[in-house]
Amino acid sequence: MRNIRIVIWGFGAMGSGIARMILEKQGLEITGVLDTWDELVGKNIYDRLDLDPQGRDPVYISNQPDEVISKDQCDLVVLATDSFTAKAFPKLKFCVERGVNVVTTAEEMAWPWAQEPELSADLDRLARKHKVSILGTGVNPGFILDLLVVCLTGACEHVDSIEAARINDLSPFGKAVMEEQGVGMDVEAFNQLNAAGKLSGHVGFPESVGIITQALGWQVKKFEQTKDPIVSQVERKASHFDVKPGKVAGVRQQCFAYGEDGKQLIHLDHPQQVYPELEGTETGDYITIHTGSYDMNLRIKPETPGGIGTIAMIVNMIPAVINAEPGLLNLLDLPIPRAYFGDWRKQITANQEARRLYKAGDLVTIEQISLPAGERADSVPTDTANTPLLLWVKGKLQKDAYTGEEVEVETEIGRVVTGRLTNYPVNYQHHFGEYVPELAEVRQLVKAVLWEEA
Repeated sequence: MRNIRIVIWGFGAMGSGIARMILEKQGLEITGVLDTWDELVGKNIYDRLDLDPQGRDPVYISNQPDEVISKDQCDLVVLATDSFTAKAFPKLKFCVERGVNVVTTAEEMAWPWAQEPELSADLDRLARKHKVSILGTGVNPGFILDLLVVCLTGACEHVDSIEAARINDLSPFGKAVMEEQGVGMDVEAFNQLNAAGKLSGHVGFPESVGIITQALGWQVKKFEQTKDPIVSQVERKASHFDVKPGKVAGVRQQCFAYGEDGKQLIHLDHPQQVYPELEGTETGDYITIHTGSYDMNLRIKPETPGGIGTIAMIVNMIPAVINAEPGLLNLLDLPIPRAYFGDWRKQITANQEARRLYKAGDLVTIEQISLPAGERADSVPTDTANTPLLLWVKGKLQKDAYTGEEVEVETEIGRVVTGRLTNYPVNYQHHFGEYVPELAEVRQLVKAVLWEEA
């Protein structure tokens, strides 16, 4: 039974953290890593991670996607390079067209229909065509301010409105994140950049609202977002910034969603700042569901770690994505996220035919190589000579086995034959191929030429 093969595209803080978690799991295997940074390209990931390979083959970081991504080389790509659907789209398309599933950290991909409906339709069509699945997730969006909220409503008879807040500390993050939040700036400079749309802040409110409203069947008439500076009253020394009193320590972002009658349905609040405890603010994740007769409250203190939470969500959803029906997925389509501590290969269901489990006594088809490539007769065409001559035998499986394993079968006349277990049907299958949408268009065109334009 072979491992689940993973390629990681993007080997920064998030990608390398994902790699560490994958390497801790039984049944998962990293077969390739992609990055464009010259400092990384050509390096062995075990050296970069300072990890003992424990007998694994070296994995060298590449900048050539076509060399490491194909359905023959990997089962799934973890894409950890972008926040926005439009920027991630070319990479997602590349993976999908090579027949490979994708899980991405891109925040907008948690509910891409919110801001990129046309690209979402394209991704869904491509994924279905190539029979693979795509999912965007993380800790926020993807869990705290949306999926966890939805799960809590499962215990409610009525939901009048929802409030949720994530209050977190920015100090562990790097310089780029600090700059995106305006940390250390004058208030005037913050306001100017914010007005110009040059402060990204938190990406994900439209996506979180989309997940919640889709799950609950709510219709949003009006959606608003605000972004305000958090001005420090004390000095705060972070690793990349020394925030003086009167300077910006972070940003408070909020969103409000209103129903058809103008009533507020959802309020999401996300203040992010360096060392909030210096002014008495405790970090945490808070959810309140107003049911009409009582309030359901959830508090997680301190907040769920952002980096670790995103890494875990990405890795823990890998089996669910592989098992899923083809298409552009969202978290509402899949089993609830959960940690797993056994052999990850056992999570792959029969839907993933490449690793189907067969039981002793099942009637199966095995494959044998009668003549290897290069040993065919001189008279056969060149393309035939370059492929092996295969033989298929049907019989009853002698022991439980997964597709691809060497097994023994007993045929109807009592012979015991050894070969590679396949998923080929034991009954005859006759049809005229898959439906081809383009041919329907050709039919209409031909009718127009032959009859309507005659």
